[in-house]
Amino acid sequence: MNTRAVEIRSPATGEVTGACRGPAPNGACPRAGRNGVVPCAGRLIAPRDGDPRYWPVWVPPGYRHCQLDWNEQAVACLHEAERCHEKWRAGLARETDRVLRLAARRDHRYRRMTDRQLRITAQWRWRLSSCAAALSRSEEKQRDRARLYLSLAEHQLATAPPPVASR
Repeated sequence: MNTRAVEIRSPATGEVTGACRGPAPNGACPRAGRNGVVPCAGRLIAPRDGDPRYWPVWVPPGYRHCQLDWNEQAVACLHEAERCHEKWRAGLARETDRVLRLAARRDHRYRRMTDRQLRITAQWRWRLSSCAAALSRSEEKQRDRARLYLSLAEHQLATAPPPVASR
């Protein structure tokens, strides 16, 4: 979590009862009590500019973990998935360049192929490589993790007590 203020709200009135800066870099709550219970347990939490689809989050009474980083974990996973995809595309470009160079040198495997056939061959060679397979698996794994974190945030929102109307 970055240093923006997170509001802690009363589930009964919706009024702000406190503020927090989020978890420490290790993910732990720096304000947890001696028993490990976070100070926002039994309350609603939300960043001031939080997406209403995922915020506020209900923190169950007696809870010992910070709930703030699920959305950010999802974003981090999506960035990692995009990075894996970019690496995969770069690997395909390198393999395509390699096959085209070999064809230009009149390599017997590629000399009778058209440019389109050379590009398709490079793509198949790259897709069958262990590096491409590992990058594809990693990208899918990160996308699955992002979906999980967003599902957890949606579940937390769904289990929150209904908001109290202002008087």
